[in-house]
Amino acid sequence: MSQSRRNFLKAVGASAGMSALYMSGSNTMALAAGDVRAMATAQNGMTGTEIFWDKLRDEFIIEKDLIMLNAANMTPTPKVVHETVIEHTRDMEMNCSFQNRGKYGGLMQRSRDFIAGFLGADADEIGFVRNTSEANNTVINGLDLGPDDEVLIWDQNHPCNNIAWHQRAERLGFKVVTVSTDPKLNAIEDLIRPFKEAINSKTKVLAFSHISNQTGTTLPGKELTQLAHANGAKSLVDGAQTFGYMDIDLHDMGCDFYTSSGQKWILGPREASFIYVKKEAQAELWPNIVTVGWERSKVNGAQKYESLGQRDDGRLWALGRAVEFHNMIGQTRIEERINALAGTLRNHLSEQVRDIDFLTEQADGFNSGIVVALISNTDAKKAAKTIYENYRISGAIGGNGDVLRVRLCPHIYNSMDQMERTAKYISLSI
Repeated sequence: MSQSRRNFLKAVGASAGMSALYMSGSNTMALAAGDVRAMATAQNGMTGTEIFWDKLRDEFIIEKDLIMLNAANMTPTPKVVHETVIEHTRDMEMNCSFQNRGKYGGLMQRSRDFIAGFLGADADEIGFVRNTSEANNTVINGLDLGPDDEVLIWDQNHPCNNIAWHQRAERLGFKVVTVSTDPKLNAIEDLIRPFKEAINSKTKVLAFSHISNQTGTTLPGKELTQLAHANGAKSLVDGAQTFGYMDIDLHDMGCDFYTSSGQKWILGPREASFIYVKKEAQAELWPNIVTVGWERSKVNGAQKYESLGQRDDGRLWALGRAVEFHNMIGQTRIEERINALAGTLRNHLSEQVRDIDFLTEQADGFNSGIVVALISNTDAKKAAKTIYENYRISGAIGGNGDVLRVRLCPHIYNSMDQMERTAKYISLSI
């Protein structure tokens, strides 16, 4: 564990939870947060019970009959987060003077500190952006690459990563090499081997999704970063599916760049996220946008990558609130709960849904909270419509012809009962 992560955990404390949430510059608090905080900090065993998770769902205003299983794309926010957005939106409408807006400098720095501590980084390595796409493009467009260079990408990356690299290569003439891994895996070596075979002295960047949104496969971030560095390359880790899902220590991972989105697993607001740029890599990464204040921001590390002009600073403060909410519960508890929900869902789907084929091996270490499967011998378009309109299951569900593709991603606002009902309803729809 890095020193940054140790210091953060020491500051938070094993039972401090969300205490800082109510002393951080806003009057907003979740309606039931006091109960949740008390339950989360009373004893470790409490959060292993359905009673706790049932109570926690009171922090969300999800439609009563909706089974929300779309965390890999977008999540609802807890009350403390969206009420923070509303509060500061109203505040700006009432007084958008320079004087009133001055308070956001301090609030944004608190949010930056929360994120850095949460991820085992330093605050001057965190720059605010709107989403993973913007963060990835900051790296892709900010590095000096030429015709003699190569970039190594994974075929299971999000398109915002891979397509952007190809577009940049068309302009600058460098080569993009795509690595494929077998979706049916048995050992970590099966994941590393294709990258090891493809990397060479011309490789300048190894860019990969920490967890694939397409399959749910988890790549070994630390080992692949070490592989990149051993060959003189930098590593870009797309953390859209890991920030808020798993415990991350960026200094321990060692990556040069880490990107993510606030509206996914961290339960944050839309258009509020960050880019991590390791101190040693900042001199080599040019900012994509330069505007008012850049001369001041460039001396503050990664802040030079967040120069965007006018933006919704209240949302960036709300992103810090989402991190605090996670700290109240404990990231390890959250990951364990998501994995338990996903595992239960896989089991019910396997038992109840005919002709189903999961895209990744379901062994521990290879799967994640993302459940992706193909269901054959059905009318995909009709089934997808029935699943949402009749049974109110929200996920990435679609396909063509007679093969239905489902991507179902539970989070802490879901129940075990919903996992069983989801499998039953999908079975009835095909």
